[in-house]
Amino acid sequence: MITGLKVINLPAGTKVAPPKNGELFILETCQRTLVLGYNFVPFHHIDCTGLDMETFVSDKAYSYLLETICGLKSKLLGENEITSQFKKSYTKYLEYGVRNSQIMSILEKLFMDAKKIRTSYLREIGQQTYAGIARKLLRTISDEGDVLILGSGQLAEDSIKLLARKYRLFLSARNSLKALALKEKYSDYNIQIVEWDDQKSWSTFSNIINTIGTNRYFINHDFFLNWAINQKRLFIDLGSPCMLNTPFSTTESVYRLEDIFEFGKVLNESKQQKVQSAQAAIETLVQKRINSFALSLPFGWEEVQFV
Repeated sequence: MITGLKVINLPAGTKVAPPKNGELFILETCQRTLVLGYNFVPFHHIDCTGLDMETFVSDKAYSYLLETICGLKSKLLGENEITSQFKKSYTKYLEYGVRNSQIMSILEKLFMDAKKIRTSYLREIGQQTYAGIARKLLRTISDEGDVLILGSGQLAEDSIKLLARKYRLFLSARNSLKALALKEKYSDYNIQIVEWDDQKSWSTFSNIINTIGTNRYFINHDFFLNWAINQKRLFIDLGSPCMLNTPFSTTESVYRLEDIFEFGKVLNESKQQKVQSAQAAIETLVQKRINSFALSLPFGWEEVQFV
């Protein structure tokens, strides 16, 4: 089953046209695009001309997938966002009317092996997430106050869960229905909704966390010139691609995703021992899969939930 497996790692933002059937599994994140398939099939869907790409084959492919899903290939070691991204991609893959049984089997085994690694070796360091870094940065300014969160997706929800006990939260999202659903889901926290088009109101908040990635600029430099004047302030942009069009940087308390990664490097140093143990365990699991991999009956979704 591992023989013939191909994994192609492409730069973030690389678009791969999905096939009409389930012959490929595609994962798109802010750090990479991964294409999983068998034999030469992945190359039929990628124009390799001028692309910066890495190709992994057979056991090396499975090992790369396992390290990736465990957050060991991320700039924030052990981060949890990658698990939810795999989950969403898997759910999307299940929508194909015809699915490749080999890919399904690989993914099922991958989910189980990732759960073992995370539970045994990465439980503590895995708590370090983009939202967690944002909270650490916020605490350098204040342990309380108002925070405006832009967006209504998973990253916005993660931010709500981490910040609600210390801060008064305001939420602004293009999708007003999803924003209201989050407000209702976390009704105990009394989250206030701010109209999406009311950027003038946004500029009054000294602490803003953006969770939206977009290919077009949405917040221009004029916004920052009028932003929370004469206040201690912090703007954290977790979106990818970045939606900010301003020369302001960390000097002016504007943090982009690459700044979050740099901040995370300092935290990564204390994780190295656990990471090394996890990598050794991954090698053992990969060998186990090489020796005993076989087709199995499809698992139910509840059996392949992430940690």
